[in-house]
Parts: sequence; C-alpha cells; structure tokens
Amino acid sequence: MMWKLDSSALGKAFYWFGLANAVMAFFAQYGFVYQVGTQQLFADPVFHLLLGSLAVLAGIYHNTEKSRM
Repeated sequence: MMWKLDSSALGKAFYWFGLANAVMAFFAQYGFVYQVGTQQLFADPVFHLLLGSLAVLAGIYHNTEKSRM
C-alpha cells in the first residue's frame, strides 16, 4: 500500500511546521535574554518567526479554494 499525499495533508504540514517554528523562536529568544546557552544551538529568533509565518501563510493558502483551480 502506497501512502498518498493529498493537498489537505500538505497544507496541515505547512501549518504545523509554522507553529513549531514559533515555539523555536520563543526558546531561542529565551536563550538570548537569559544567556542559558541555547543561542549556540538555534538560529536567530527573527529567522524562526519569519519562516514560521511564511509556512503558516502557505498552509492557509494551500487549504483555500483559490489554490485548487
């Protein structure tokens, strides 16, 4: 049995990837503020926020009717 990737699953994957990036931005900013050493592990919080917002917008656009022409 082969796994079929439909468009709604791809939109949900974009959306959850964006939310995960928002959590990563929170932890990265926490590391910068409190100097706990996580700033060496994660990228800049602005990068995570921009990537997350782009992914959420892509997920929302992908689940709208306009993208299914």
